Amino acid sequence: MSGTAEIIETLIREVEPEGVFQYSDLLPAACDTHFNGIAISYGTRKKIYILFLEGNPEGAVLADSKGELYGDKAIYLIERSDRFTLCRLNPDLIERVILSCRIYDKSHFTCQHSFVPAEFGKKYEGVGRAIIALKKDGVSLPGFPIRIRKDGQIVANDISDINGLVSFRLLYGKYEVLIVRSENNIDVFEFSFIPELQGRQLELEIP
Repeated sequence: MSGTAEIIETLIREVEPEGVFQYSDLLPAACDTHFNGIAISYGTRKKIYILFLEGNPEGAVLADSKGELYGDKAIYLIERSDRFTLCRLNPDLIERVILSCRIYDKSHFTCQHSFVPAEFGKKYEGVGRAIIALKKDGVSLPGFPIRIRKDGQIVANDISDINGLVSFRLLYGKYEVLIVRSENNIDVFEFSFIPELQGRQLELEIP
């Protein structure tokens, strides 16, 4: 381990941990307490560090045998089962480390768009095929990587075909669609996949 991860380990060496949280519970806990510090997850093959200022996730590092990933790249490899230990630090120290691992795309944590109205008060079971037509200004967009995310975890991915189409076999429920324009430019859309949408072509107009 070297680089930013080594710096973080040095900073937290004498710090008393304040609690352990599942990834799904980590963000609300940090927000509620306006947490300044680092959340650390020690896995068998990787170590993950999320840096918080005033309860907001501002930086991230993933370290494994291949090296380090920073910011948005690190966040995308976090798994729902990962557990994090909180270590409180001086905000000035956190700000310095964030310079090397800043998170630019905050849509990893909050959805910014919706292209299908959510359905509340209903519960559906079963599997269907979701078909998405990717467009910009009404023109089909081929060759765009598209990922489907549920509860913070990527469950499917594909690349739009010559007609800008992708299809995914999904359980009915709420999902996020991630359109990857570049490594640091990712659009996130929220939708509810319900039986009425089975086999229907859903047009997704990206900004």
